Amino acid sequence: MTKEPNIELSSFGVSLKGTPEAGHHVHLAKEDTLENLFQTDLPEMANGLLSHCLKVLKANEASDDFAGNDERAFMLAAIKELAPRDAVERMLAVQMAATHVAMVRAGRWLASADTVEKATAYNSSYTKLARTYTAQMEALRKHRNGGKQTVTVQHVNVEGGGQAIVGNVQTGEGRS
Repeated sequence: MTKEPNIELSSFGVSLKGTPEAGHHVHLAKEDTLENLFQTDLPEMANGLLSHCLKVLKANEASDDFAGNDERAFMLAAIKELAPRDAVERMLAVQMAATHVAMVRAGRWLASADTVEKATAYNSSYTKLARTYTAQMEALRKHRNGGKQTVTVQHVNVEGGGQAIVGNVQTGEGRS
């Protein structure tokens, strides 16, 4: 794909035009722009992930006909910002972007609910999506840290006569 002069590309070199019904037209600054965006050497993976980004959006969220509601560029920008490092992170980044968009959608529905029943249902959806997003963030953190949790102590005050130990402290091992 080549860059066309009349197509406005995003800051990361991708422009999506069209509608779900008529099809999406992808314009790239360079041939490997999607691979760079998704941090993969496999064009098949990059194209599949782009397709997944578009599939999860409602028709009016992925269409030139509803520019104020278009989430296509946001989805890709969110993934770019997450900077996935491997296949697991790439797929999780797409899921996180989709969950965020769905959560904002549910929040919009909640804000416009005109009955208690609707408000209750939309609040439930919003809450579940918010919890899912938090779980996804935790999964990403654990994956990136190899499951290890790191605690950093910024300040330690030791009063006169007190003692401090710096290092790994294990308890429960007594002497015989």
